[in-house]
Amino acid sequence: MQHPIGEHALLADRRTAALIDPDGNVAWLCWPWIDSTPLFFSLLDDQRGGRFSVRPARGDARVVSRRYHPRSLVLETIWEVGAARLTVEDALALAGGPQLIRSVRAQGEPIDVVVAVSAPRWPGADAGISTSGNSLEVRTGGAKVVVRAAGEWVSANDEIQCRLVVQPNAHEQITLSTSGTVAQPAAVEQIVAEWHRLIPEGDPRDLPPGQLYADPEDLLGTTAAVLVGLHREGGGIVAAPTTSLPQWPGSARTWDYRYSWLRDSSLAGLAMVRLGLVDDARGLARFIGGVIAEHGPVPLVRVDGTVSPREAEYADLAGYRGARPVRIGNAAAGQPQLDVPGEVIELATALAAISALPDELATAVPALANWVVQHWRQPDHGIWEIRGDAVRYTHSRLTAASGLAGAAGLAERGLVTGDAFRWRATAAGIIEAIGTTGGALQLRLDGGGADAALAQVALLGGLEALAERVQPTLGLIVYRLGREGLLDRYEGQPDALPDPCGPFVFPTFWLAAALAATGRDGSAWLSAAVSTRGPFGLFGEVTDPSDHTPLGNYPQIQSHAAFVLAVTALNRPA
Repeated sequence: MQHPIGEHALLADRRTAALIDPDGNVAWLCWPWIDSTPLFFSLLDDQRGGRFSVRPARGDARVVSRRYHPRSLVLETIWEVGAARLTVEDALALAGGPQLIRSVRAQGEPIDVVVAVSAPRWPGADAGISTSGNSLEVRTGGAKVVVRAAGEWVSANDEIQCRLVVQPNAHEQITLSTSGTVAQPAAVEQIVAEWHRLIPEGDPRDLPPGQLYADPEDLLGTTAAVLVGLHREGGGIVAAPTTSLPQWPGSARTWDYRYSWLRDSSLAGLAMVRLGLVDDARGLARFIGGVIAEHGPVPLVRVDGTVSPREAEYADLAGYRGARPVRIGNAAAGQPQLDVPGEVIELATALAAISALPDELATAVPALANWVVQHWRQPDHGIWEIRGDAVRYTHSRLTAASGLAGAAGLAERGLVTGDAFRWRATAAGIIEAIGTTGGALQLRLDGGGADAALAQVALLGGLEALAERVQPTLGLIVYRLGREGLLDRYEGQPDALPDPCGPFVFPTFWLAAALAATGRDGSAWLSAAVSTRGPFGLFGEVTDPSDHTPLGNYPQIQSHAAFVLAVTALNRPA
């Protein structure tokens, strides 16, 4: 059964990620890396995707609680089994070799637990499953993993099961690890402690005492865990850990987000700075600087910094609730996107403000600024990565102008080398091309209607010359793009896909912050955007306007970063 996207819990270990559904099944897991061929993928095909579930054997057992341990991605699920209770704790180990740990504990009386595994069958990949004593080996997509449990594996219909009798107050562990490795299973308590080392308890940066965002569900703590868990140590951060989850039910708007976009990485780095996760922000900055040194201002790469695969479609897979095609790779890798340098330079400026700008990014800033000087007149595909002909998007140019102003400021402070005068002159030329007088800014320089991304005109530095266009722009966004308290991304249908798309979460956060920055009340937009979180405090990219449940690849880094940036901006003193 494919459950609603928002009912899945995320596990992550800075290498890969898993989604656990309400039935205790691993509905999504790539191995050993987050952009590897999927291992378990019933999220995309209920028949071919395989199964790895842990749950009580009794058919009348029911889940009474699912939650994270605070400031972690360690999941606790409590089942009611007659008069007894079974606690299942799921986690990916952060230290040592990669391991998925599934720990079970009974309370009240002994409980029969069934561990069920069926073989996944990724198209074109050799697949198989075999058992030996208390070990079960799964082979698919070039990966071999072993599942270990304290019992015999036996065939049962179309799956292989191991049944355990868990005694009261006793622990049993089921582990998944790479075949051929021998590792001591990590204790859940140790994994929680490691999360707390990575995410110390404390207030986010820039929030004055007494004005903290009301956060009874610890959304900021969960967001910090998402940002850290999906950031590959020494590498990049994915836009989302999934592929092909549709932006509208049943639609063909199914993209692969398991790569590192420089834009998303920069916004994630800004959010990390606000959360006090400076080491992670610096790590992302070093990664971004290295990518630019090797590849230039490309939109995206793999999380290890290598070139992403070509986009391919898998017609044999059924898709999430019939949404097809299933895609691996993302064609946006080949698009020119003029806004990327601006977002990267914004991160450099934020790190410089706390004396944490690494050399790799400091070296990249002049290269980015000079690239903008050379290319700003050319058409691009913009932040929305619209497929089709490149055009002159307004948001791309205002972000580029802001980036040049930021680079000039860094050069004038001696933090980077370069021609600050030329960069400021080019920024002024870009703003002149946009036009400082007139009404609202629109999607393209020649019109095109409202664009939610243009809320950033009130948030980015270096755009003071556009001051008289800010209020009309925000007004147009609210009037033309508002839908059930959220924002569509733009007017019209500029791409060739006829399918609709849900309202976007992250520009709704941007609008809330922009309204507050211009002296207006953005709280209703903030509340609506926050309401799109799933039961675990995780945000998708888009949402169903009828009930605000998550849609699209999940969880989505830009939405989490925008949440942090909005709630910290809204709580700053005037």
